[in-house]
Amino acid sequence: MRRATFLSTPPKLTGEIRRFCAMLSDAEPAVLKAVPFPGCDGDCWTNLPAHVGRFGGSALTGWRVVVWPRVMAHAEPHVVWLSPKDEVIDVTATPDRASHSVFVADPAATQDTRPRRLALASDSNLTRWMELADAGEEDSDAALDLFLAVLRKHARPDDPCYCGSGRQMRKCHPIKK
Repeated sequence: MRRATFLSTPPKLTGEIRRFCAMLSDAEPAVLKAVPFPGCDGDCWTNLPAHVGRFGGSALTGWRVVVWPRVMAHAEPHVVWLSPKDEVIDVTATPDRASHSVFVADPAATQDTRPRRLALASDSNLTRWMELADAGEEDSDAALDLFLAVLRKHARPDDPCYCGSGRQMRKCHPIKK
């Protein structure tokens, strides 16, 4: 299944992103070089042990931060590679295939930790959708209705389509406001 590409890697560490990262961990956020190695396209928790076994180094757990511009910040538990040369590299592809990723180290983050979100827009539908998603009900009909309401309000026609195709929303799945 393709991932929704309206979640993109922040181009830089803004104050908003730094405040969100401070809520996740005491560590300083970092912009890492993203070098997806062959075979490391899917799940970082599955990819990295084999990568460490092949090239050495170790795994560093924490959070990968992505944003839906103007709407919300999203952090998912993630693991990156600490190379034998002490370089920290993200070897799993980012949702938007960016050349970098925003990462904040947190040893408490595990594969089973739920993603965390921060609303960047003042929207009651977004707040309610985030509550449902945090409760693990993001696939429910109520959550999908709320998500569509948020899309109608915040998505722009030239934004990447939520289906993950990479096409502009107006050419792929136009949202009627």
